[in-house]
Amino acid sequence: MFENNYDYVKHAELTSRFRSGANWFYWIAGLTLVTSVISLMDGNFGFFLSLGITQLIDGFAVYFAGTFGEATKVVAIVLDIFITALFIGFGYLSNKRHLGAYLAGIILFGLDSLLTLVIVDILGLIIHCVALVLMIRGYIAGREMLALEREMAAVAPQPTF
Repeated sequence: MFENNYDYVKHAELTSRFRSGANWFYWIAGLTLVTSVISLMDGNFGFFLSLGITQLIDGFAVYFAGTFGEATKVVAIVLDIFITALFIGFGYLSNKRHLGAYLAGIILFGLDSLLTLVIVDILGLIIHCVALVLMIRGYIAGREMLALEREMAAVAPQPTF
């Protein structure tokens, strides 16, 4: 498939960057779920990489638990699980080279980053931005990797029988 060692090395570098960016979806989902569980158990700790939307959901659930009971926390954890499952799905599909899912996940995470700006979580916003840059870098590497694979397949010698 590869014409020379340069192509092989370049492909390996692009693949590594691509997977690294795609795996951020798993980190986001995992840390978000842990933060949500801690929050809903009335804890006072969370990870800065957690999704802002789930933090907002959890905040409302804790606030309204006094009025409507603990059922609000159950609803919140169900919503949190759904949202984190969505990000796990983005990670899975991204690693399977579905660049559309990769891009959709980046866009949703970018929108969530704007939410951290609204709730004035500056450190969270900085960490979201770092993750976004690494994810975008991985997406770009994925596009280059697939283009390189197509190019190498086009120039590869065809077997003769």
